[in-house]
Amino acid sequence: MKSGTPTSRPSERMLNIASGGFDRSTCWRQLYVILIAIVFSLLLVGAGAQTRYSRASEFGHRGGNEIGGGLHNDGVFETAERLAALPEKPNVVILFGDDMGYGDLNVYGNPTTSTPNLDQMARDGMRFNQFYVGAPLCSPSRAAILTGRLFPRSGVYKKVTSDKDTGSATFGTYGSRGMMLNETTLAQALKPLGYVSGMVGKWHLGTLEPYHPTSRGFDSYFGCPFNLVSCNSTILNLTAKSPNCMVYRNDTIIEQPSDLLNIDARFVTETKAFISNNKDRPFFFYFASYHTHMPQFASKDYLGTTERGLFGDALAQFDADVGAILSYLVDIGIANKTFVVFTGDNGPALGHDSLGGEQGPLKCGKGTTWDGGMREPAIMWWPGVIKPNTLSYAIVSSMDIFPTALSLAGGTPPTDRVLDGYDLSELITGQSPLGPRNHIFYYSGKYLMATRLNQYKAHFYTMGSHCHDDYPDVDCRGSTKLKSHDPPLLFDLGRDPKERDPLDVADFPSVIDAIHNLVAEHNKTMTFAPPQIGIDNTPENFPCCNPTCIPRPTCCKCTPD
Repeated sequence: MKSGTPTSRPSERMLNIASGGFDRSTCWRQLYVILIAIVFSLLLVGAGAQTRYSRASEFGHRGGNEIGGGLHNDGVFETAERLAALPEKPNVVILFGDDMGYGDLNVYGNPTTSTPNLDQMARDGMRFNQFYVGAPLCSPSRAAILTGRLFPRSGVYKKVTSDKDTGSATFGTYGSRGMMLNETTLAQALKPLGYVSGMVGKWHLGTLEPYHPTSRGFDSYFGCPFNLVSCNSTILNLTAKSPNCMVYRNDTIIEQPSDLLNIDARFVTETKAFISNNKDRPFFFYFASYHTHMPQFASKDYLGTTERGLFGDALAQFDADVGAILSYLVDIGIANKTFVVFTGDNGPALGHDSLGGEQGPLKCGKGTTWDGGMREPAIMWWPGVIKPNTLSYAIVSSMDIFPTALSLAGGTPPTDRVLDGYDLSELITGQSPLGPRNHIFYYSGKYLMATRLNQYKAHFYTMGSHCHDDYPDVDCRGSTKLKSHDPPLLFDLGRDPKERDPLDVADFPSVIDAIHNLVAEHNKTMTFAPPQIGIDNTPENFPCCNPTCIPRPTCCKCTPD
């Protein structure tokens, strides 16, 4: 049985009771009456929800921007109906958060978070409790979701300089490189199938033109190509602007430094414009939010409105952005032909105290290959196709989005490279609730740190991260250096998601053998592209709206027309 699969579903438990000494005919009649009542109740609930959410509220009205919960008014949705509702070439939208933890959303159990739109998205769609991203850091995770491949294949790591260094890193502001140019992004893969692609937000896969979004398949881009952490002189002083904050339109800088306090409204406006302009043709849109990475910020409508302080305000802002986008898809009548995925790039930075996220029941966070670093909240939404209010126990990876979108668009996987993702079409349409995947490979830089097979996870190496300095769990801290484990540390994630109590490997020889065999097969096809991070770092590479000015970056200043 695969990890996370309930040992006894409610219907099975009722059948067991019915066969355990009771009068079977009486029990079956009772069950039949109960089922009829449930179906009738669901129909009434659906009708009421349709009335309540028939139109989206105005964007920016806090607490009233919940998305269309009444899109599914039939209560019981058969798989055949969902398959019949599949459009020939659906739109694909990825909503990508930044440094957001598994325990940050209300729908994932956080009692003080205000995320009404994401909560409604989960009620209208499929929520995953075993969804993993491709890496515990920004750049490599973004490479993985856009290519469907493990990030070392695309060179998104740095040169290993010591036996205490894995090569895990992100692209900076002065680098000359980016994700390998021979990689194919989802935007490039969908283009021959008639798709137009757009993006707003954080790119973080290379700044110079050969690596820019518009050189990687996207027809339009609006945002900043790298991290905003150096935008301000202090984290909380958003008025102390730095040239490191900039806004590109396509491949041209139009604002430097940029104003973070209105950037969300501009992102949503750009998103709506792209969708409106392309609503009559298939499109792919990648909304890569800055939230909830440091520095946390929010517009005046959300600043100071949550119990979780500035982090909660930033998350509420992101939630409002999500609600505005989904509401717009409903309003213009294309929600039923749009497949939407929400998730984040990696786990939270726990060392920032209240300015960092929450990993919930998991161990550690960003920068580590403990589950808190790579297991993320994830919701898939597709009115008329994905059954509402579904909780999936399937093991899923962000790399699965690439082959899934390609399959839904009528394409075929590339034959000139190894894809590490799996097609989730049968999972999201209800044909295969367990999904096609039973394993996860946890990479940090060039190291395969751990492997999960079904519910068992084996750590070959462990390492902390500076993102969690001063955090109570010393395993998470940056002072905890790379350490090998032979035999590996073995955990049962079904019973021990916090990874606190390692199993005695002597009691699980078949599990260890199966994991070693899986890794051996994986290694036969695993190739490492040359590292692209940290190469040719010079001030001349810094993006500047006035390329002839000196000294950089302080002379780089421009305002939008």
